[in-house]
Amino acid sequence: MKFIFVSHGDLAKSLLASAQMIVGEQTDTKAFGLYPNDDIGGLKEQVRIAIEEFGGGEDIICFTDLFSGSPFNAVVALMGDYPIRHITGINLPMVLEAFMARMNVETTAELISAKLLKEAPKTFIDVNNYLGVNLED
Repeated sequence: MKFIFVSHGDLAKSLLASAQMIVGEQTDTKAFGLYPNDDIGGLKEQVRIAIEEFGGGEDIICFTDLFSGSPFNAVVALMGDYPIRHITGINLPMVLEAFMARMNVETTAELISAKLLKEAPKTFIDVNNYLGVNLED
């Protein structure tokens, strides 16, 4: 299973680096950012090259940061040419979950994607409610 992270700025690279601090160095991963002076065509080409380097197959999941943003659109533009999975709205808990899920050699990109979507709501917690802290008192 191979992962490509794509975001605005350094988010994708930072998520990957932070995840690796927790779960250790990861292989078969690449991270790309779109910066203010970049164009979407250049980002799309970087992602296309990464997909090709990874074999262009069904064992690739692309993660993007924001639905309908430029990094998202760069990956969507490649989906017609490659049988990749694409998950958007990434955060650190989802990245960690993805790395743990791919340890099972029998898993597929489709199964990992389904697991992530099921787990995603659990990554947001209202800590005030969790701890019973009422700010109105």
